[in-house]
Amino acid sequence: MQKLSDSFKTQMSQAAKSFSQMFSVNSAVTLLISKTKAAISELKEIDTLLAEINKSGSRLSKSDSARLRNDSFEIASKYGKKATDYLSDVKDASLAGYKNPEKIAELSLAAQTAGDITAQLSKQLISAMDNAYQMNGSITGLTKALDGMNFITNHNTVNMTELSESMALISSTASSSGVGIGEAAAALGTMLATTHQGSSETARAFQEILLYLRQVADEAKGIDAEGLARYENACKALNVRLKETKNGVLSLRNPMEVLRDLSVEYNKLGDSDSRKTELLSSIGSQSGATQLDALLRQWSTYEAMLTQYANGTGSMALDAEKTAVSWEGSLNRLENTWKDTIENIVRSEGVTTILNGLNSLLSVINKITDALGPLASIGLGAGLFAGFKNVGSPKMSGPKIVLNLPTVC
Repeated sequence: MQKLSDSFKTQMSQAAKSFSQMFSVNSAVTLLISKTKAAISELKEIDTLLAEINKSGSRLSKSDSARLRNDSFEIASKYGKKATDYLSDVKDASLAGYKNPEKIAELSLAAQTAGDITAQLSKQLISAMDNAYQMNGSITGLTKALDGMNFITNHNTVNMTELSESMALISSTASSSGVGIGEAAAALGTMLATTHQGSSETARAFQEILLYLRQVADEAKGIDAEGLARYENACKALNVRLKETKNGVLSLRNPMEVLRDLSVEYNKLGDSDSRKTELLSSIGSQSGATQLDALLRQWSTYEAMLTQYANGTGSMALDAEKTAVSWEGSLNRLENTWKDTIENIVRSEGVTTILNGLNSLLSVINKITDALGPLASIGLGAGLFAGFKNVGSPKMSGPKIVLNLPTVC
């Protein structure tokens, strides 16, 4: 009986080990098939995006399409994004009429990764700055702007999402007012960091300030001729003029130069000085007055941000690289490599052989599980091991279940 007990215990141990190996292999194969299906599904999406890019005006030859497909995995992995993220941006840039949609798309990915902003905001910002400042899709000019903004957010209590949203809203007005991208970014950054008001509210307030400085009436914003005259007089009371004569022609001064002069005189005054009160009250809205006060009080912060903007070259690429190696970025790179591998397999002649091999392996595992009977026949260790050795063999019809008992005297 002792010998019988020992033998039965050994076979139970073998059976348990066989179960563990069987389900481990089954789980691995199931996961492999699941991931393969997911990869093929995304490869279909890539085909759809390539077709849409071709329809959008970027007439791609067969070789160009193949190159773009291959590049999508590498470029997306560089920024910790998916290939479909990159191709989606290429499609949108192509639809927007850019002659260099692939470069614009890569720039958008860099901005998304470095500043942790959404794809929609990134494209909106790039489009707004490009159109307002007539860059004609210049990668050099747009990269400089994004680098500078990114560097500002790295050194101040303002994030890239807030600055990007406000810049996208103000770019057109700033450009038409003679305010450069760096000046606008520094002014918005100063107001955002000082007042902690929302990006849209800050952008609207700065737009209002610029309209008063440029003496532009706007009925929708409640700015009329009387209000413009009142603001100009309030500036004159601080010995700051909005206009100057150049070559015998009277013209408006640059808004940022006017604000600089106002800041000097404004900060000399006490809080109860009527001239300070009059300047702020001449701005039509409370939000505009609050933001003007913040900008004039913190002019040194504005100047510091302006310097940071100028020194930001390369900051976006550096931050994008750091973010790309995060958990999420690393997983996206791994997925890109896997999908690229599946892409190569799918387009090769060996795909049928591989799929048939997986099918054979699963068939063997299914036969093994079907062969499991009641607990009394659990001594299947040797048979299971034999079955695993013959995985994929077409001659294998199922595992043999043998219970070897010792002779009992």
